[in-house]
Amino acid sequence: MTAAPPVKLPDLAHLGSADYERVYEPSDDTFLLVDALAADMGRLRGRRPTVCIEIGSGSGCVITSLARALAGSAAFLASDVNPAATAATAATAAANGVSVQALQMDLLTALRPGCVDLLVFNPPYVPTSAEELDEAVARRDISAAWAGGPRGRLVLDRLLPVVAAALSPSGAFYLLGVRENDPDDIAARLAEHGLRSHDVVAERRAQNERLFVMRFAREQA
Repeated sequence: MTAAPPVKLPDLAHLGSADYERVYEPSDDTFLLVDALAADMGRLRGRRPTVCIEIGSGSGCVITSLARALAGSAAFLASDVNPAATAATAATAAANGVSVQALQMDLLTALRPGCVDLLVFNPPYVPTSAEELDEAVARRDISAAWAGGPRGRLVLDRLLPVVAAALSPSGAFYLLGVRENDPDDIAARLAEHGLRSHDVVAERRAQNERLFVMRFAREQA
């Protein structure tokens, strides 16, 4: 039987400097998340996911990489509040020959419960003041892609209470963050909703940041 293709970075030649003024350009955090999914690809293929979603897809680099690796076995969706990001994601998927439905959506608000088999999120994680975050959101500029408010958690903390309800019984959640986000507290909050942390899947130092990717699933998953 022919082996499924590995996870690798997609072709992004169709995006230029004008796009990256409005959409987050793939960087060390993006590459770490792609690498983490690659490291777990045997597990993911074994789960046979049918619905895979990335929140905050930006350029579409991560969800397109995932769609290429799991081609033919799932529906791939990407959500972002930034219409420029949904356009970039759709363009990246098309340029790389995969199907991704890019939706302008706040987190998971438009999805029915229990339908997500694989959820991926690289949230705005850089600790800033609440005022900085409010200004970034109001301006709708590129700083909204990284400004996370106190502890870098304001956007993520809105998602944590609904992750378990969104996931299917065998669903998994992959989250990228930095140490300042307090991963132990994140794990404790998700545990309250029945999701167990499988520790750090991948970790990397990038400039002055210590990035990590954690995987969460139900105890039996």
